[in-house]
Amino acid sequence: MIAGTLNQLLELFEAHQNSELQATTFILSYGNRSERCYVKEFYGKTFKQSWEKLFLFYRALPETNEYVRIDLIIEESKTTLEQLIEKIGKIKRNNYITFGFRVEGFKKRCFLKEEITSNALFVPDENHKIGQNLPNLRIDISNYKSYVKRKYRVDDYSLNYLKKSSIYTFTTQAYFIEENKIFELKDYGFGNHFRVVEEENFQEILDDVIRRGAAYLLEQLKEDGKFIYGYFPCYDKNIRNYNAIRHFSSLYALFEAGELLNNQEMIKKAYQGLIWGFDYLLDVIDGDSLIKDQIGSTVEYKLGAQATAILASAKYTQITGDTQFFNMMRTLAHTIEKRFITENDDTIHVLDKLLEVKDRFRIIYYDGEALFSMLRAYELMNEEEIFNICQRMMTHFVDNNYEKYHDHWLSYAVNEFLKHEQKNEYYTFGLKNALSRIDFMENRDTAYPTMLELLVAAAKMVLKLDNYDKQREVVSAEEFTAGKKRIFEVMDYRAYHEIVTGTMFPEFAMFFQSPEKIQYGFFARHDRFRMRIDDAEHFLSGLINYRVLRFGGVEE
Repeated sequence: MIAGTLNQLLELFEAHQNSELQATTFILSYGNRSERCYVKEFYGKTFKQSWEKLFLFYRALPETNEYVRIDLIIEESKTTLEQLIEKIGKIKRNNYITFGFRVEGFKKRCFLKEEITSNALFVPDENHKIGQNLPNLRIDISNYKSYVKRKYRVDDYSLNYLKKSSIYTFTTQAYFIEENKIFELKDYGFGNHFRVVEEENFQEILDDVIRRGAAYLLEQLKEDGKFIYGYFPCYDKNIRNYNAIRHFSSLYALFEAGELLNNQEMIKKAYQGLIWGFDYLLDVIDGDSLIKDQIGSTVEYKLGAQATAILASAKYTQITGDTQFFNMMRTLAHTIEKRFITENDDTIHVLDKLLEVKDRFRIIYYDGEALFSMLRAYELMNEEEIFNICQRMMTHFVDNNYEKYHDHWLSYAVNEFLKHEQKNEYYTFGLKNALSRIDFMENRDTAYPTMLELLVAAAKMVLKLDNYDKQREVVSAEEFTAGKKRIFEVMDYRAYHEIVTGTMFPEFAMFFQSPEKIQYGFFARHDRFRMRIDDAEHFLSGLINYRVLRFGGVEE
């Protein structure tokens, strides 16, 4: 960062001075993509004094820093250790830390909210179950001491000084500098403090997130065609298990991205993932093709795995014209009919290694995945036997009110089905699947990327309904206009919300153990910033389809 950039920042920060604070505190975060950044505070009685300290320190650093972020404390509130502990105990989700805290007294300590979360200084209790109860956050003494030693190069053998010190919680105004380009950072709530995304730059950032997010997912695909399954990024911990459904659905997302970006290398590498999947995850038993999940000695055959294997193969075929997977799709589809659908058209979700029923129902995703994937196979191969299976499934879902599940795969499936057969009840099903839970989707605080997927598919379906000759038998003119407007406005909001709550922008990645490994990936904040391949898949599929619908591109 050159002196001119620092002078620009000084002018920007001057507008955010808070004269009510007794002192000025700047916080400098800096480092390289290969390691967790370093963070240093600069205190001064005046704004000028604090800035000069930062300026002199930075001028003395080697000119090798790839990331620089500067925060200015703009608001703070004095508290006690007991009040701080009570405050963090009431936070509704893990890592939803909206403030930093600093300590004045015998020892001086200061932590941005990004430092708190990326170093797990606050952790849930052992009874916490994600999405079911409060995390009851507490200070993790071991993590706190470890980070203090790295940051301040001293040992805090005891934390008793916290009881005797003045403690302040604070918020900041921040700017991030990369390659001498300045990004103003905005606090979006729930701990998300990222670059400003607004109407004027939304499409540019959307395209950048898709391009870089696809590159991130591609990096997880090794040369042999198997994925690195995921990370918990605080300490660069790999998620060790594997999942066949997520293997194939992540390939599907890569094929979508490769098509949109016209990236032949991405398509070629994802193709190797298909080959690996069929080499290592496929069992042929009595002429039936079954996709296998195995953890230890436990083997499961899942309807969802059958489905995503078909889906990824179909997408590859559609964008390349290579029909080598026709027979694979055909046998996978007929195995679904034989092994996973009963005479009454109920679905069976999981078989054990002896092909006995293990779970008739495990998760609603499998049903929509199966219908959607076989419709894609039918579109390519035009085999009536496959479409007959799809008709049976669609009728079963409508007759049994599956719209009550509000599932994104069912939204994909009904929109896809309407390409081939239009009935009033299918449109009604699709509208209810989206609209009867739309307030929840609008207000959901987590990124929850499957909501965008559901809404994009519903929006495409509404556009079909707009031209349906029996539209008035499905919905009144007033209800249609209101419903269409609602779906599109919540869809737009969810796309924005995903980007600013689930994208690992470099201004946040820099605080974790291995920034270069995770930047521009996608995370689940409340689940230890989990970054699995399926998180990337859902974000990418939703954003890609949204981009095509709203701004044009490759239309399916």
